[in-house]
Amino acid sequence: MTWRKDSALHDGFQIGVDLTGGYYDAGDNIKFNFPMAFSTTMLAWSVLEFGKTMGLEQLHALEAIRWATDYFLKATSIPGFVFAQVGDPYNDHNCWERPEDMDTNRTPYAISKQFPGSEVSAEIAAALAASSMAFRPSDPVYSAILLKRAIMVFEFADKYRGSYNDSLGPWTCPFYCDFSGYEDELLWGAAWLFRATKATYYWNYVVKNIHNLENIITKNVNGVSYNGGSFAEFGWDSKHAGINVLVSRIMKNSSSSDPFVLNADRFVCSLLPESPTKSVSYSPGGLLFKPGGSNLQHATSLSFLLVVYSSYLKQADRVIHCGGVVVNRARLIQVARGQVDYILGSNPLNMSYMVGYGKKFPLRIHHRSSSLPSIDKHPQHMDCKDGSSYFDSSNPNQNLLTGAVVGGPDIKDSYADSRADFVHSEPTTYINAPLVVLLGFVGMMMMVRSVASSSISHDYGDALSKCILFFEGQRSGKLPSSQRMTWRKDSALHDGSDIGIDLVGGYYDAGDNIKFNFPMAFTTTVLAWSILEFGNHMGSELQHATEAVKWGTDYFLKATSVPGKVFAQVGEPYGDHNCWERPEDMDTARTSYAVNTTSPGSEVSAEIAAALAASSLVFKNIDNGYSQVLLERASQVVFQFADQYRGSYNESIGPAVCPFYCDFGGFMDELIWGAAWLYKATNTNSYLKYVLENIHYLEYVPQSNDPIYVGGSFEEFGWDSKHAGINVLLSKLLMNTQNSSNTFVQYADKFVCSVLPESHSKNVYFSPGGLLFKDGGSNTQHTTAISFLLLVYSRYLVRAQNRAIQCGNNIVVTPSRLAQFAKGQVDYLLGSNPMKMSYMVGYGRNFPRKIHHRGSTCPSIDKRPRQIKCHDGDVFFYSKYPNFNQLTGAIVGGPDVNDRYNDTRIDFVHSEPTTYINAPFVGVLAFFKKKGR
Repeated sequence: MTWRKDSALHDGFQIGVDLTGGYYDAGDNIKFNFPMAFSTTMLAWSVLEFGKTMGLEQLHALEAIRWATDYFLKATSIPGFVFAQVGDPYNDHNCWERPEDMDTNRTPYAISKQFPGSEVSAEIAAALAASSMAFRPSDPVYSAILLKRAIMVFEFADKYRGSYNDSLGPWTCPFYCDFSGYEDELLWGAAWLFRATKATYYWNYVVKNIHNLENIITKNVNGVSYNGGSFAEFGWDSKHAGINVLVSRIMKNSSSSDPFVLNADRFVCSLLPESPTKSVSYSPGGLLFKPGGSNLQHATSLSFLLVVYSSYLKQADRVIHCGGVVVNRARLIQVARGQVDYILGSNPLNMSYMVGYGKKFPLRIHHRSSSLPSIDKHPQHMDCKDGSSYFDSSNPNQNLLTGAVVGGPDIKDSYADSRADFVHSEPTTYINAPLVVLLGFVGMMMMVRSVASSSISHDYGDALSKCILFFEGQRSGKLPSSQRMTWRKDSALHDGSDIGIDLVGGYYDAGDNIKFNFPMAFTTTVLAWSILEFGNHMGSELQHATEAVKWGTDYFLKATSVPGKVFAQVGEPYGDHNCWERPEDMDTARTSYAVNTTSPGSEVSAEIAAALAASSLVFKNIDNGYSQVLLERASQVVFQFADQYRGSYNESIGPAVCPFYCDFGGFMDELIWGAAWLYKATNTNSYLKYVLENIHYLEYVPQSNDPIYVGGSFEEFGWDSKHAGINVLLSKLLMNTQNSSNTFVQYADKFVCSVLPESHSKNVYFSPGGLLFKDGGSNTQHTTAISFLLLVYSRYLVRAQNRAIQCGNNIVVTPSRLAQFAKGQVDYLLGSNPMKMSYMVGYGRNFPRKIHHRGSTCPSIDKRPRQIKCHDGDVFFYSKYPNFNQLTGAIVGGPDVNDRYNDTRIDFVHSEPTTYINAPFVGVLAFFKKKGR
């Protein structure tokens, strides 16, 4: 938007603080931090909920968030002070001038310990906390800075309670006076901090204080009646409905969510036209109306909550009862879609209320810089009153403020396109912010279409060969003469030299050059399991699969060679992620991180034990001596170290692993997983006894005052959570015994019912083309891991006399149904999808060419022998051309939930391959390779 130029470059300088940046809230030139923080929270929430539907626009959304959070870091940089506003609103509103020309007072207004402002401070804390999660995948360092500041600002808001109405008085009122009290912002901030940190303190804070909102008696302040945090209110001033929807999404189906779900249901019932308890009005054309200010702020923010809550209803597989009216998820989406369509032109005036959208839209919006000629056209300074003639003009504004959504029509669907009618013609940031998610979601829904089942036949044997070959591209260390992916060369040959230990070898986890041993161990465990289950289907590829396992176990023997220590990682992740260079050229720190008896890491140690135990079975009939070495080390690690010295490596080596591979599921699932594999490897009853005595830790359901933190949910399986894997593994070992198998078989059955589309208890969702989706990270890791477990379990069911599973409502699931479902997922990944694209590099004709992978992106040493230093590779990262080297067999993160895929390195969530995506796919492809299934 090039007609806008630099402005307010000296904000804060009169008091020696840099307060430049941030947003003007509406059509004036004041920075009101209270509504600005709410706008930022909503933008961040939009990215968190539906960022994957935004495509490349997600980058612009993140830029919009960062413009605000950079400013809020400045506004909260002085301990004991939070800047709440910049600019004298009375002088500003008395002028009609461009922000570039401002000569009105730019007074900074702060709240402090003596003059508190809990609402503005807590809302800034919420914005920083929500934004920290939005940046966590792309910029973990910045994310950590935001979260740390959010915690500090929230503590300030809560400790020094009071309203900025009283502290700053006429400078905030009547412009953004807080009519609903500051309790709702404190709870809102705590809820976001709980979502960002999972810290029990914030959850307890919300539970303890939520009733303060529910018990506030209706008051009358300056002639304005309000009831504090009514469950039906949501906007820059009142957060109650947002708190209930947010907490319902976090808590999902726990009993702890009950009061929040109840109030969220009541909120929904207060909006729907057919509900007997609705408390809103509708125009004849169908636009939602609530009293107070520009109306479209209500239409967008309340519709936003409906869309978010619809996702919760889908996950919970439930409906809402509004008296005798039953409301399902589709109805919420329908109402929200109706509001969006109205705003975009489906209304009695056939007018879009978004500037620049459609053929007919507002041309005379109440916005100073839009109405005045730009500096490019009118370089001379325009004083306070010089713009008055433009304000009074009947001509359209000089500059198009594209995307601005104005206050909207009146309750009779009438709209006067006049700057003077600011209630209806003024745009605000907090109208637009919620609309971001609505447009992304509705756009996704419009593209939903049925996809005919493809008749493409796939060469599963070829895909298997490539899937295994991928691991050679991830090797670290001295490469063998048998290396087939020859563009890769030796790398990291001095790993461990910082502490005098040989830690050369192992795998790089993904597209970077770090050796994260937690996911590497999971990868090795699943590779070994694939061989144990389906090795006889692999043919000549069995040797390569076995070599892939040994590359991991040789390294893990080194990583566990020092008594009382387990090495958990090699490489400094922040330095590495700041560079784009080949592993062969690494000049970043190769720090060795270990857990020990005083700084334990039970999850990484126990997962390594599982990998060694599972691998010992792979080598039992090939190299019995090596098998015994692995098994002996596995036993030492899991019981003499991981179990005896319990604790999480999150705390022990902190920022080295978090947020990259932070253990969110607790370490008990890994301890039980390790014991289960040791039982399988040794048939020693003490390991089974250990599992049976400890499995209740995973089945434990927190009480109402506990944070929701169920580490090993029966439906989860991946590098962080092992519960579903434990149940499937042990269900086979115990299927034919009496009683002892019941728990594991029951939970394995529940796992199956949680993923099948026909099951009423499913908690996954599917793209229009049929790809399974779960929240969290690159999605294909879920697709491959879940498909693998289904195939393993289908084999167990066949051996148990073709036992079927009951998924309620007369839904009977046979072993063949599990294989059929898994095949659908495999075929999708190999090209039977709406884009007719293979998500395995090198398989088929159409596959990703610009994957997020350093070694693949940069030219090989054969082509460019000289060193490519840290930032020398940036030019290749940003290049529009395909990667130099084909990482054959790599499976990327995959398409978004709308079956779309942008082949770009920048979008690492979708374009980055990982070892733990490929590992379970080895077993899956081997299964289907047999007889060309």
